[in-house]
Amino acid sequence: MTAEKILRAATILKRHLSGLSCRLRAGKQRLMSDQGGTRSIPGGKELPTLNRKVAFVVLAAAWIAAGAGILEGKDTAVEQALACIDRAAASLRRRVLDNGAVLLILEDHSAPVVSIQIWVKTGSIHEGEHLGSGLSHAIEHMIFKGTEKRGVGQITREINDTGGDINAYTSFDRTVFHADLPSRHWRVGLDVLSDAVQHATFPEEEWKKEKDVILREIAMCNDDPGRLVDYLLMETAFSVHPFRFPIIGHKEIFERLTSDDILDFARRNYTPDNMTVTIVGDIDADEGESAVRDSFKNFIRRSRAPAVLPEEPRQIAPRRRRREGAFNVCRIELAYHTVPLTHPDAPALDVLAAVAGEGRSSRLVRRIKEEKRLVHSINAWHYTPLETGLFGVSMLLDPEKEAAAVAALEKEIASWSRARFEESELEKARRMMLTSELADLQTMRGMAAMLAEGEFYACDPLFGRSYLKRVQAVTPADLRDVARRYLTVENSTIAVVAPRPESEPAVPKKEGGPALRVERFVLRNGIPLIVREDHRLPFAYAVFALTGGVLYETEDNNGVTKLLSELLLKGTRTRSRDEVAEEIEAAGAYMAPFCGFNSFGIQLRCLSSDLDRFLNLAVECLVEPAIAPAEIDKEREAQRAAIEAERERPMYLAQEQLRFELFPGHPYRL
Repeated sequence: MTAEKILRAATILKRHLSGLSCRLRAGKQRLMSDQGGTRSIPGGKELPTLNRKVAFVVLAAAWIAAGAGILEGKDTAVEQALACIDRAAASLRRRVLDNGAVLLILEDHSAPVVSIQIWVKTGSIHEGEHLGSGLSHAIEHMIFKGTEKRGVGQITREINDTGGDINAYTSFDRTVFHADLPSRHWRVGLDVLSDAVQHATFPEEEWKKEKDVILREIAMCNDDPGRLVDYLLMETAFSVHPFRFPIIGHKEIFERLTSDDILDFARRNYTPDNMTVTIVGDIDADEGESAVRDSFKNFIRRSRAPAVLPEEPRQIAPRRRRREGAFNVCRIELAYHTVPLTHPDAPALDVLAAVAGEGRSSRLVRRIKEEKRLVHSINAWHYTPLETGLFGVSMLLDPEKEAAAVAALEKEIASWSRARFEESELEKARRMMLTSELADLQTMRGMAAMLAEGEFYACDPLFGRSYLKRVQAVTPADLRDVARRYLTVENSTIAVVAPRPESEPAVPKKEGGPALRVERFVLRNGIPLIVREDHRLPFAYAVFALTGGVLYETEDNNGVTKLLSELLLKGTRTRSRDEVAEEIEAAGAYMAPFCGFNSFGIQLRCLSSDLDRFLNLAVECLVEPAIAPAEIDKEREAQRAAIEAERERPMYLAQEQLRFELFPGHPYRL
């Protein structure tokens, strides 16, 4: 390699790395972070490194060699990167301790710094009966509030006294604690972090203080329109999976958390076999391994139920959500369900996101921002945890251009299934992904995060090597194929956060009578409300539907939802069953319970003038039912008699047998 080429390479690297904003998985990454919510970072993310697929030992010579490779041929830079991964593999040490904890140690003496990270395989999606509370995020806050041998404030003070830094973050699927400090003090960092994850005391008085801190965080997140549109997208795109809940939690659910809840959750999930310890930097691997074994020698396994998460049903129709408020601009997220990290289609979707929306020359920026001038900013991203993925596009625009921008975006995406993608577009995307990784992994912390992530998601700290090869193998045909299979209208979700109009437009009318318009709202407590006006008759109808029914029953409690639904109108905390019945009948109204395979609740019909009164009554019956023991006995006997009567009908018996044959092992057979 000539001196001239080295100088030219250095110039190119400087240009590539100066102000570099892209990350692997081009475009905006959906970041679930220590601030407790979905963070939208143009071009990528900082802490949860879902996209760090490529491992590099970043030395000055490696930078120059990679830069020269850019000049000498498109494959040379990749070869240099793979060579760096191989060098890392040669010195990487992976151990599984007797208690199940995984230890990763990589010596790197290029700087007198050590990064220590402890990854716990527990995040907001694992909160079980506390889903939506932000419990994992609360533990992240409380873990540094004292241990059996360290008082409040001592953990942070000890690290800071060494000239180091300590922090943590919470994601959907993990909680990570990390410290970076001068290498001569690495033992202090290990002792502090291992003590915190093993012996945190979660003092009640500190919980009361921290609860107020987190409530302020929640309020800040809810005032941030960027976070709001992310929240709106996730809770709309996911109807079942816990991804629909913000990591920081909902205020009403969080407020009910107690210090006992935190302690119990930590004891069940903060176990050694649920952790990965990663150390990278100026350290002797033998000494590091010995110290970790000593620090964790009394940390024993505990029984822990496996994390079984509900599978998100296949989306079969487009979804739309909108929230208006005191905002100045419009924010739009359009997303499609895709694949998890290890799926064969993941690299092609990553490259498509880069081609579509990363950089000024990308398709979306060029056509929708520059040519049509419909948006202030636009970028594409692909988020791929282990469970499922989302391919998305984010836009910032003036509210009056909303309809035109969405139409233009949908038209552009629809064209990708038959588009001619140039090889130069793919090569640019690959190069951006490659240089972004080099920039991101030049620190000990970045390298430690990459190794831990590979272990976390693929049980392979050097997963980046195979992933990089898969990215290089993506073809234009692959991009068309994934666009055709995943970016479909029925698989789309749009979330909009927009300024509130000064005056609501009149409902458009069609010739021959008023148009009937269905509108969807979301109440402050998260309950969806669907409304359709029809003024032909002075009647109002309402249905209060709750998730439940046979789908949630077992052979042991089959029929319990039906029993519960019948009890809803048998009196409340302030009214007897007779008073409830008299109020309904005196107004000529109709109110009755219902129960099916997937839902149960109350249905209502009354005069329009009585709607407010009966809405309040229905809510009272749902929220404050008396469920008196005497009424339970009466309804149980009535239900038993109804079952016996049904069994006298041949059609019922035939339907029962058909369900048993169609749904063996499923609640629908009951």
